[in-house]
Amino acid sequence: MEKEWSESRAGRFALSLQMRLLQQCLAAWPRRGKSLLEVNCGEGLFLSLLWECGFDVTGTELTPALRTRAAANAPAGTEVEAAADDHLPFEDNAFDWVVLHVTAADGDGLAASAREALRVAARGLTVTFWNAASLPWLCRRLSGHKTVWPEPAYCWWGIWRLLKAFKAGRLTGLSTLAGPIRTWNRQCAAAPCNAWLRGLPVGAWGAIRLDLVPLKPVTPLPLRLGRGRLRRPEPVLECGQKNLVRCHASPVGSA
Repeated sequence: MEKEWSESRAGRFALSLQMRLLQQCLAAWPRRGKSLLEVNCGEGLFLSLLWECGFDVTGTELTPALRTRAAANAPAGTEVEAAADDHLPFEDNAFDWVVLHVTAADGDGLAASAREALRVAARGLTVTFWNAASLPWLCRRLSGHKTVWPEPAYCWWGIWRLLKAFKAGRLTGLSTLAGPIRTWNRQCAAAPCNAWLRGLPVGAWGAIRLDLVPLKPVTPLPLRLGRGRLRRPEPVLECGQKNLVRCHASPVGSA
């Protein structure tokens, strides 16, 4: 199903907006020298994007066929390992950041994969998923599931409550693909509407970021040191041509 979806016209259009949203969602995370684990990386459609963002990327995928394609799509130096999302073969806090793409078929599997992703994340976790509480999903249900949709789908607020229950940090949410599936086409006049309302949980694809530590901006040095710890300004010694002659004319040892 994943390969069929990614090769369809709607799937290619959706992927372009998913990449833009994921890049925006992760923009707050420092990336130079930071490691990132992508859980359920599938055929590796996001690996190059994450690597180009500056992260040291590792991907995991359980399905052998998808893992083979992911390894072929991965940039040089990026590792793709076999692992189930509810049993990752890594130590606690092994990665600075973790991106979990939800593939669990039920709520118990979702909770287990989220706990495991949180276990190996030292600084932050982002969960991406197809949103069942969206207009495109509702239109698909009303049409009798006639359109292809990458299963599974979860309600936005269910994911939000699950992550909030961990009480591990601050949550931020974004979504994309707010229009019906028939507008997921670059030639469609209504296609731009899919990129609107990113800050609302109305899009078909959502990303909820959990920051485990405060992401504070760098404070300028004078503000960090405080007034009392700064050295007082000192006068600059100037030695012009006149002073230079005077220095040579003065006897050694004179006051």
